Amino acid sequence: MRYPDNFLKSTCTALFFFIFTCYHLPAQAKLVIAQGGAAGHLMAHNLPSVTLAVAMEADIIKMDLVLSRDNEVIVFGSPTLDRGTDVAEIFPTRAREDGQFYVLDFSLDEIRQLTLRDPAGRFPADLHPRLTIPTFGEELSLIRSLEKSLNKQISIAVKITQPWFHHKEERDISVPVLTILQKYGYGMQNDDTFLLSYDAAELQRIAKNLLPEKQMYIKLVQLIEANDGRETMSKEWDEWVSYNYDWMFSNTGIRSLATSVAAIGLPKNMLVDSQGQLKLGNFVKNAHQLGTLIFTFPIQKDDPTRPPFAKSFEEELEFFYFTVGVDGVITDFCGEAVRYLRNRVETLQQPLQEPLQETSQIQEREEPVDPQAATVGNDPLQLTIPLGYEKKE
Repeated sequence: MRYPDNFLKSTCTALFFFIFTCYHLPAQAKLVIAQGGAAGHLMAHNLPSVTLAVAMEADIIKMDLVLSRDNEVIVFGSPTLDRGTDVAEIFPTRAREDGQFYVLDFSLDEIRQLTLRDPAGRFPADLHPRLTIPTFGEELSLIRSLEKSLNKQISIAVKITQPWFHHKEERDISVPVLTILQKYGYGMQNDDTFLLSYDAAELQRIAKNLLPEKQMYIKLVQLIEANDGRETMSKEWDEWVSYNYDWMFSNTGIRSLATSVAAIGLPKNMLVDSQGQLKLGNFVKNAHQLGTLIFTFPIQKDDPTRPPFAKSFEEELEFFYFTVGVDGVITDFCGEAVRYLRNRVETLQQPLQEPLQETSQIQEREEPVDPQAATVGNDPLQLTIPLGYEKKE
């Protein structure tokens, strides 16, 4: 449906598109989100890895995006090229004063000269093909071609990497990302297209301004990290400081998020402790009551961060999917995760475990979440309800 220009410019139009971005998948769906393709087999963020992840039937292909010097959107997992490529060998004099090689300092032609390397050391160089960094458009073109040849829809999740850093460098990554998505036919009403970011302010800008302007429909995902991280930084008194995500875990905060995002993604060690006890009370349950999905990461094979109560990759998947109750996991090993879910459906003869609930002591002090009381906006100063793990005075 196409609306008149004057209507699109109205506040009602902006509100319509803003609310539509909150369209959610069923909370009971269990999703396998392939990190950069089949990254556990062919490294992340390259065309063969994406093809393999599609062949392994991952539910969603996740791509991390950054800008080059000449404003090309490339698929790469970091704003710096140091750990993931041979840039120091090919362009040894191009590091900044901090010793790092920034994607924003290299043209697309220069980036095409680089060879991907695996920071995890899984793949010996002499046994691995030369893999290069694709552009966002090239990866979407591949996915659209695979959709046509396989006669299936392939869902994608695109992560806008460190918008704050791009803005600091007087660059805007969000607009070209949305432009390319629209060029390849994404952002239509029935798409399962996700856009992820750690930057809450940038997600608000995308939801309230950019999507309505482009008449696009995309499910937004708020990513969360530790408060001392660098994925989101804000400028205070002329210094860049790490963003504080604590407000998002309050009832007011989660209601606020639910008005603009379809899902929340956070590390597994934020959800549970080493003994498998919930650290955020009814956070997952409350998110589901508000129609918001929960994704977690990283869940990998041979993972040194695997909690001691999970003895294998499969046990960890079982715990987070069906005990904690998350809706999706982001993993390098999408094929193994898909196989686990299929085998579980075929072999499990008993009812699924109920998601963990917080202890009765905490339940007594937790205020119920009213989906009708969702607060439009994103104002940490209005946080009047304590975090689930805080005591009331």
